Amino acid sequence: MRMMLRFGRYASVALLSAGGDWLCFTLLVSLLGVASLPGMMAARIVGGLVSLLGNRHWTWRANRQIAVTRNGRRFLLLYAVSYAASIVIFTVTTRGLGLPPYPGKLISDTACFVFNFVVMNGYVFHARPGLGQLLRPRRS
Repeated sequence: MRMMLRFGRYASVALLSAGGDWLCFTLLVSLLGVASLPGMMAARIVGGLVSLLGNRHWTWRANRQIAVTRNGRRFLLLYAVSYAASIVIFTVTTRGLGLPPYPGKLISDTACFVFNFVVMNGYVFHARPGLGQLLRPRRS
């Protein structure tokens, strides 16, 4: 049950994040005439900031003793992977398959949605030590 509540909260934050992302994308591409790929890239940054803050404080109610910088570093790693994947998927769907930008963006966003939840739940907002501590040599 707890996982379902968490997923529901994640989905709510994702909708808010997607709303900011799509609004930014629409403003840049449709109103300001920015090319679709740079518009999509800028919009993803806006959505990412909303996602980090919303998920840290509401979805996972991150332990306040864990510094926001630790969650932020982990989120940034996930974000970099997800960002690259979304751009590749967007490029493949729009340039490779010839889809218009909006369906391409929808496919890209949907593909990253579940992947991001799994990684946020298991790594970004989890209390386990970070990769740096796991890779650091142990002293006797």
